[in-house]
Amino acid sequence: MDQVSLARTLATGASYYAARGGIAPDGSVTRAQLSATMATAYNTAISNVQSATYYNTANLLEDSAAASMENLSVAVDSLVAATVTFAAVSAVAEMAADADTISERQDLQDTLNTSDMTITDADVSEYNTALAEVETYAQEAAGFLAASRNTNFTSATDDWAGRNNVRVDQRATATYNAANDRLVMSFMRSEGRKVYLSMNDFLQDDFQTVEDIYEAGIAYGG
Repeated sequence: MDQVSLARTLATGASYYAARGGIAPDGSVTRAQLSATMATAYNTAISNVQSATYYNTANLLEDSAAASMENLSVAVDSLVAATVTFAAVSAVAEMAADADTISERQDLQDTLNTSDMTITDADVSEYNTALAEVETYAQEAAGFLAASRNTNFTSATDDWAGRNNVRVDQRATATYNAANDRLVMSFMRSEGRKVYLSMNDFLQDDFQTVEDIYEAGIAYGG
C-alpha cells in the first residue's frame, strides 16, 4: 500500500531529525494515515479475492477433454501400429485374386511358405483393444467438451458449488460414459470431504450417428 510505504519514509525522516534535535512539525506524518474509506476498500478487495472463482466447472471439463484427447491420440497411434500387421492380409488377398496361372499360384505359395503372414490371437486382441480405446476416448473428449459449452449447466454447477461450500479446483475430477450418457464430477468441500454431482441423459442432442462418423472419416482422410 502507498500509505504504508509513505509512513515508513516519514517515520525514518522524523527519527533521523529526532536524533539530532530536529523537531518535526505537527501534521508532518498525517498524510500517511489510513482513512476508514481506505480500510473499507482494502477489505472489500480482500473479500473479492476470497470469493472469486479462478477455476470453474467449465475449466474442469475443458481440462478433462484435453486429457481425453491426449489419450485418444495415443490410442490412434496404437491402432495404426496394430493395422501394420493386417496389411499382410490385404497383400495376400490381392495376390490370391491375381493368381490366375499355375506359376502365379506357385509364387503365392512360395511367398506364404517363406513369410509369416498368419494372424495371431495377440494381433487380434491388440487391434480390437486399440479400436475400442479410440471409441472410448473420443466419446469422453466429446462429452466433456459438449458439457463445458453448456453454459446453463456450468453456471448452475458453479452456483451449486458456491452455495454448498464446494471447491471447484484442479483436484476435482470428471468422468463421462456415453453408454448411459452419464457425467460424474467429484469436488472437495473446504473441510476436505469429497462430494459428487451426477448428470444423466443431458447430452443427447450432441450425439452423432454411425453414418456421421463414417462420412467424417471419409471426408477428412480416413
